[in-house]
Amino acid sequence: MNKIVSLMMSVIVLTFSGMRSTQAQGLLNFNPQSRKSIPTAQATQSTQPSEASALIDLQPPSKPAPISYQDSETQDNDRLVAVAPDELFEGGSDSLVAKAVGSAEGTRTPDGGKTWAYVGHVDPGNGRWNMGSFSYQHGATSPDDADRRQLNRLRGQYEVIRQSALSAGLRLGLEEQLNAIDLANQAPLAALERGGYVDRLRQAYDQGLQGSEAVLQARTYSYLNPRTNQWDAPGLGNNFYSIRRDQARRQNAIYEAIQNHQQIARSRKLRDQNDIKVSRAGE
Repeated sequence: MNKIVSLMMSVIVLTFSGMRSTQAQGLLNFNPQSRKSIPTAQATQSTQPSEASALIDLQPPSKPAPISYQDSETQDNDRLVAVAPDELFEGGSDSLVAKAVGSAEGTRTPDGGKTWAYVGHVDPGNGRWNMGSFSYQHGATSPDDADRRQLNRLRGQYEVIRQSALSAGLRLGLEEQLNAIDLANQAPLAALERGGYVDRLRQAYDQGLQGSEAVLQARTYSYLNPRTNQWDAPGLGNNFYSIRRDQARRQNAIYEAIQNHQQIARSRKLRDQNDIKVSRAGE
């Protein structure tokens, strides 16, 4: 009798263990921040083959969903000027990188303020604790510590992107720079690997696209895995429209952060100039 009871209990435990494993796998497959990974069977099935295109052929569907993004003809000229890496990362949590990427992540406001999510929040995809401007989830002691760790990581990744751009004959302006860094934070493989951001940006330029439109296409198609020719963003729906919509949202947030950063810089410059004039007048 005891043996029968023990056997029944074992079956029950194994059943519930299987249920937990299935649920855990579901959480692994769902990733709202779309940190790129090898496509799962579920992800591949949800991909629309007609929307995918080869590495050398990146024409989007003929009727894309309405997307709100800044037209290249209305760009601020400062967005076209490249900024030195030291300047991009200067200031740590108050750097332009932290403000721009944090704005895209929802942890910072475009003017650099910190939202409730900056202090810490649970990642809905994997249940891990996110901290700081970059939603860092790899073991930080505080939001400031999280920012320091991720800024160091992004600095190295940006150098890889910069070298790739030089090799491809591309000159990255400020908008291209910050979107590359944000993509590295969101999905490192999409930003760094072959068929990623730099390759897609070059192809967008070859197609005659410019400015924000080229950046948006590069960000979108960086999620197309060149080895499988399948969309590789299960957390973003694995289709052209939902991926493009998410990338446009992040791109707009970065644009607003750039505007605020440059406005503050202009105000400081003007204030310094006025201080100099007052000082000279008093001599």
